[in-house]
Amino acid sequence: MSDVDDLRQRRRALETQLGALRRERELAFRANGDELVQQRAGVRHHDAGEMKEFAANEASGGPAIADLGRQIELIDEELARDHSNGLTGTGRRVLRWLRK
Repeated sequence: MSDVDDLRQRRRALETQLGALRRERELAFRANGDELVQQRAGVRHHDAGEMKEFAANEASGGPAIADLGRQIELIDEELARDHSNGLTGTGRRVLRWLRK
């Protein structure tokens, strides 16, 4: 496999991980929100410790999501910088040169 193929494969794997983390975070956000609404309505199903756990689950994915996003950006930059070919690659190089 070439370097470009390796980078693209790595990027796809990171995108898959990122999607899974975002779904988990969304589910935790919904669960936490639902529990807060029920608590405010006077219907308590969970104690304070469990509520803290819901909030922690909601917040836990943030750093991992940001890290995966940075890794994907680095791969995109690497692909654009060193492995571009054809007119698209030339256009990117010209735009990068013009920004300097």
